[in-house]
Amino acid sequence: MIVGALADIHGNLPALEAVVQDMPPVDALICSGDITGYYPYSNQVCAIVRGMGAAVVRGNHDAYVTRQLVPDPAKVDAYRTEWIRERLEPDHLKWLASLPVEIRFQFGTRRLYVRHASPWDEETYLYPDSPELSNVQLTPGEILVVGHTHHPMVKTCGGGLLINPGSVGQPRDWNPSAAYMLVNTETGSVTQRRVAYDVAKLQSALAAMGWDAKAIGILSRTR
Repeated sequence: MIVGALADIHGNLPALEAVVQDMPPVDALICSGDITGYYPYSNQVCAIVRGMGAAVVRGNHDAYVTRQLVPDPAKVDAYRTEWIRERLEPDHLKWLASLPVEIRFQFGTRRLYVRHASPWDEETYLYPDSPELSNVQLTPGEILVVGHTHHPMVKTCGGGLLINPGSVGQPRDWNPSAAYMLVNTETGSVTQRRVAYDVAKLQSALAAMGWDAKAIGILSRTR
């Protein structure tokens, strides 16, 4: 089976539309959370993700919007937490509040499970050099898909594979193109895909809305 893996869309509609257009046919679609946060198009993004039948786990920003987790008060304005909550359609807000923190699948002999940040919470950042990676011990044939860092990663942990597809809506690896991955559950192979979209047009629209300058600038950040 081919599984499409998304994460950290963050209300960025143009980026998600570009990914949807680029993605080849898949047998299943998973999302490691953070449908909302930072950008203004959460209603449209919720509608697309739900319409595609994706299996979605709750991200920390989704939990901030639904008030299931408490964000850093100093960052609420940049996150646009309350702004988003006030504008979310009731059905989408209810759906976000119902999302699980973990989903597990069995594809033949391959076990795949989905979390937002780590096996134990929704706010720990797992980078390739994170000491916490030593606590992630996967069994042979097991794949753990996470998000949260906005950095793509494929790393062996124990006998299994830890995958982060990168961020659809706010990449932080100095590549503005929307990121996602394709996972072959028969072979265990992973394919990274990047999709360009009109970032400048989105930035202009956000600036006209009086958006946070840092949240606008990170969208086009390169080295």
